[in-house]
Amino acid sequence: MFFTRCILITCLLFCGYHSALADKSDVQLLQVKFYDQYLELQYPEELARRQRIRFEELPLRRLFGEFERRPYQGFLSSLLIQAQELELNDWLYAELVREAMAELYQQASNAPLVTYATYFFLAKSGYDVRLTYRDQQLYVNAYTTDVIYEVPMIQESGRKYANISARGEAASMRRSIYLLDQRPTPNGRPFGFELANWPQLMTESRSRIVAFQFRGRTYEVEVSYQAGLAQLLESYPLINEYWYLDAPLSPELNRTLVPQLRSMMRGLGLQERLELLVAFTRSGFVYQDDKQAFGGNKPMVPDELFFYPYSDCEDRSALFYGLVKALLELPMIVIAYDDHLTIAVAAPGIRGDRVKYEGKSFLFCDPTGPQTSSEIGQIPTGYEKRSFEVIGYYPGGA
Repeated sequence: MFFTRCILITCLLFCGYHSALADKSDVQLLQVKFYDQYLELQYPEELARRQRIRFEELPLRRLFGEFERRPYQGFLSSLLIQAQELELNDWLYAELVREAMAELYQQASNAPLVTYATYFFLAKSGYDVRLTYRDQQLYVNAYTTDVIYEVPMIQESGRKYANISARGEAASMRRSIYLLDQRPTPNGRPFGFELANWPQLMTESRSRIVAFQFRGRTYEVEVSYQAGLAQLLESYPLINEYWYLDAPLSPELNRTLVPQLRSMMRGLGLQERLELLVAFTRSGFVYQDDKQAFGGNKPMVPDELFFYPYSDCEDRSALFYGLVKALLELPMIVIAYDDHLTIAVAAPGIRGDRVKYEGKSFLFCDPTGPQTSSEIGQIPTGYEKRSFEVIGYYPGGA
């Protein structure tokens, strides 16, 4: 998490915060809307002075030194403190910096001056970042060791850099681009995209009633979920597929859905409990594949199933995976075919199709179908002889 990696640099910067803003006469207040939060940041007037961007190697390199001569330390410290309080990861911190720069300079978030200032502040935050440019546009590229998709990448000095400014421009970025011969933080830390916990950004929760079929009866549960997560992930880069399955349930789902399902499980054996959970994920949601519903790949975290009208096998596997962790704490594996995702659970004493992994036997519990069935212990129909790989493993509760 951002908090643990930035606490040292924040403390060092905070020690100089008051001296950097010692002359209160030129201190201004900047209000930044960041998702559901309204943040107030103090900045010296000199920092807001606009700078003309010249798209040439030498002027771009010299501009970094001009920014360094401005009183930026206090403003940087306040950004880092906000990131810790909101529990932002690196991607969201970069978004916060970009939004703050756009507000500071009263320009669009992709304006060259905003992008250059974002590059400067990320470098001063300790990241190894590079600047690229083309067609009167600048781009920030961050060194990363994460697996990400549909984001333009460059290789330089044995390091992989993700273009974090070119959201939605992967196709257009295939043309040649200029790389600025400047590494302000050559030993900077890698930039991370995964989220270990949900940030403290969203305040809006919504409710939905989910009806599902189990053993000939219709059950209804009223669920509160974090609607803002759909907004947060809408423009988020596609990352390691397993992360979406391992993503935590929101506090709202833990508070509303989990207790209701736990109550329904009382008095049931392990097989019946697993059958209840697959019945919920199979029949409580309308199936449609991503290409039809969204025009392309759209993996979801559990809360998004309640936000969107459609979901597919990946999404239901994520919800089932989260529910088994919350309610049963049994070891699980994520099984990926070339066009289907499913879950197998270490459920002793239940007969059915199994697969061996890490010395354990796992029972197939497909969260997607058949829609009207709650049977478990069957390889999904049509996949009996097809090859697969295990892309995720949950060892179970302590």
